[in-house]
Amino acid sequence: MDRLIEYGSVDEIPYYNCSSKSQNEWLATGVKRPWLGYPITVFGVFIEILYLPILYIIIFKSKLIKMSCYKIMVLLAFTDMTATACSCLITGPLLIVGSVFCVYPTFTYFAGGFAIATWCMSCSVTTSLFLNRVISVAFHGLSNSIEKRLAYICICLCVFYGFYVLFFTPVVCFNSEWLIWLPDPLSETKPSDAAADYYRNSVQAWNNWIFVICMFVLFSLYLGMINKISMGQKSKAAKSIFIQCCIICFFNTVIALVYNALTLITPDYWMLLLCQFCWSVNHGCPVLIYVTMNATVKREFKKMILGGEKRIGMSVSNTHAASITQMSTH
Repeated sequence: MDRLIEYGSVDEIPYYNCSSKSQNEWLATGVKRPWLGYPITVFGVFIEILYLPILYIIIFKSKLIKMSCYKIMVLLAFTDMTATACSCLITGPLLIVGSVFCVYPTFTYFAGGFAIATWCMSCSVTTSLFLNRVISVAFHGLSNSIEKRLAYICICLCVFYGFYVLFFTPVVCFNSEWLIWLPDPLSETKPSDAAADYYRNSVQAWNNWIFVICMFVLFSLYLGMINKISMGQKSKAAKSIFIQCCIICFFNTVIALVYNALTLITPDYWMLLLCQFCWSVNHGCPVLIYVTMNATVKREFKKMILGGEKRIGMSVSNTHAASITQMSTH
């Protein structure tokens, strides 16, 4: 976004000029994909609506928000809601009309800035949440003093990181032919090394590699400690945690690896389709996990939808003791 502020408009930014063709000519270079766009859009609307009661339950209905892990989860929820707007509510209609960057350059530039920022911020919040869980299990006796401070530090760093990526790194640009958001707007008639350097987002590349490594390490540590706590027994709680971690790691890892692969190879069509699918589903995973696998949220959600006796809020100590087995992570 700093380039937009510097040059005043998208058309004035070097290597983003779309004057070589008319809007209709640019539109003709895209590919209409309503079979993908409509389901993505509907899914996005569903996820955004579902997040509202879940946030209400976490923040107001219960005392879960007093726990450090749920503070991070709330930040993750707001991040994922913004990311879902990019990955589904914006991407879906663009797929339907077969848009490319130069059809709606200003709108796509803004949306691309938020898309890359929310992705990187989501990665940092997810890592923070896994780190919080590892510390909670590893230092259970001291977790109250450590977790809260670390949670606030992580929240501040994640928010700062998100704004940094939004304002000081290159954006991504949607292209319906490629199915995904690319660093290159493909607006130049002749590709050049100078243009490629101008589009390159090193922060995103490092973000993806560091995220994959951190998730692998924290994932292994967390599952190892949970398995030790359950003393090797395949308890329902341990199995639930393993499933949640696998779901989270799968979608995030696929997206990170495919986007980094774009700098090295030209991925096959199925890889691009898988990447777009994973990105669309990825930010909706947490709320689906909360509703289906988080015992506290699931119980309150059922009462909210089906009605029933109002529940007296859980004490923070009881919630903390149950959080290791009940909590869903992203």
